[in-house]
Amino acid sequence: MVLDEPNSIGIAWTLPTSWLTERRSAGARHLSPPVRWVMFVHAMPDLDDSSSEPTNEASGPTQPEPPAPAVDTERSLTTRRQFLGLAGAAGFSLLISGTLGCSPEEGAAGGTAATTSTIRPPEPSTTTSTSYPEYFETTQPPSSSTTVQPPPSTEKYPATETPSATIVADVCVVGGGAAGMCAATVAARMGARTVLMEESSVLGGNVTRGLVSFDRVAWGGERMVGGWFAELISRLEEQGDALFPTWDTRYVTPCDADALRATALALAEEAGVDIRLCSEVTGAELVNGRIASVWTHEQGSWAKVFANVFIDCTGDGNLGHMAGCDSWQGDADQGFIQGQTLIFCVSPVDFDRVAEYARTENSQVETYRIVGLRDFMRTLRKDGEVEGSPQEGLLIDRNMWPNMVSISGSETYGDHLKPGGLTEIVAQLQRQNSQIHRGLRERVPGFEGSRIVRVADRPYLREGRRIAGLYQLSATDIQEALKPKDSVARGYYPIDLHRNGNVGIVQSVYLHPGDWYGIPYRCLVAKDVDNLLMAGRCISVSHEALGSTRISPVSMALGQAAGIAAALCVSGVTRPAQVDLDELIAELQQQGALT
Repeated sequence: MVLDEPNSIGIAWTLPTSWLTERRSAGARHLSPPVRWVMFVHAMPDLDDSSSEPTNEASGPTQPEPPAPAVDTERSLTTRRQFLGLAGAAGFSLLISGTLGCSPEEGAAGGTAATTSTIRPPEPSTTTSTSYPEYFETTQPPSSSTTVQPPPSTEKYPATETPSATIVADVCVVGGGAAGMCAATVAARMGARTVLMEESSVLGGNVTRGLVSFDRVAWGGERMVGGWFAELISRLEEQGDALFPTWDTRYVTPCDADALRATALALAEEAGVDIRLCSEVTGAELVNGRIASVWTHEQGSWAKVFANVFIDCTGDGNLGHMAGCDSWQGDADQGFIQGQTLIFCVSPVDFDRVAEYARTENSQVETYRIVGLRDFMRTLRKDGEVEGSPQEGLLIDRNMWPNMVSISGSETYGDHLKPGGLTEIVAQLQRQNSQIHRGLRERVPGFEGSRIVRVADRPYLREGRRIAGLYQLSATDIQEALKPKDSVARGYYPIDLHRNGNVGIVQSVYLHPGDWYGIPYRCLVAKDVDNLLMAGRCISVSHEALGSTRISPVSMALGQAAGIAAALCVSGVTRPAQVDLDELIAELQQQGALT
């Protein structure tokens, strides 16, 4: 409810805390709460009345093949990166190169109109509330290493105070990509009444709409991601739509993107999630440092969603930004953003002939993947047959499709969050794709007679806003393979940075094969809003650390942690910063997410 007059009388509803606890213990998901109505007098200073109408804002360097198990010590590695040196003494290899290459892909490789006067969110706090447990008070994101994004100067809401629908939930997940679909499903399974708001008509984000292949779930050791991810892939494998990642697949996960989107939706429906497709969150209303509700626009109608806990899984940190949270974008020095890629599919393709040719260029060839063809791409650029700054090499995946492959090779470095910026990015990526495919048809055996049969609905966006949390994961944390006591997910993927240049420059940092670093729960807890969690690309990490944490399997692991934490907040009637860490980690272990 929004009060826009001084000394006005308001009516609000409250929920008895006993009901929340009893409902979870009883295993109920859809019981109607015993709402209590309270009338009060609201005293507040005069606010400027804004009646304006809403405005519209508008693959990688060669992936090193994971080392074989100990029994296969004879196997040699073929890499696409050239390295300048080694650093780190505790079994960690620091490999930074100016090598030009294609980037590893995420996945180894988501009424009536009206205006109300609203109270603007408070300015973001620069310190953590002293009421947080001591453990959380000691770690703050270093302000010197970030570029702070200011909150919106004016909040835009519908032109009337009366939404077409009102939704009341325990947990509201915004964004149905890899992290969001997992977070919502897990929270609902734990008894929290959960609503999932997804702006498109498809769950999955990059791995479905973006056609980005799942990246490796291990790097020279055992599988690092389990839990909901393993359940999803196991069901897909039972349907014949995926292969579970093992050494035989080099820990990539071949799967059918269309089957994945259907299966993810089915899992969420089975859990009782209230799924709202084509529903875009347009604004957040705050009360006493908490998100009280969000406005959503769905099929021409406005709705208002009330929840106890919100989870930002938008990838670009849109909800946190609307709520006035501090955020960062790009690197600390110049704001450089990692490159974007538009995946496209080609058919018919003779994969065996392509693989035979790729070996002549010393490419990395696997059963389901080819990484390389750098000589081919170098020739295209030298002859002026491809524009812009594409990746130096190609990532070619055949997944589960007979005679069809997906290709990652295009790359731009624009700001997709700038109004109009995404159009420029997509237009150039589409031109690059056509130019690359023309070259493949003319120069690479196995592509003759092929055509582009599918293009991703959206670019693979490697970087957007990162919301400031109680801790910011850094490259140093990754280099030292730190494993803090509040680790809720394991990171293992190299720091893979796609930097702008004459061609796509990739800088990489590798852990010792089989090692991992912990992603702290503190990185998932917003610093400036009491009831906001984050999962996926928009968690609290540095630009460099994001080069490792951004891949889809890790995003799913983060989504599972956030979903569990949100459900614990509801059952324990507490806020994210005060969740019992032992209980959170025990639940992650019970669900197979941490072993």
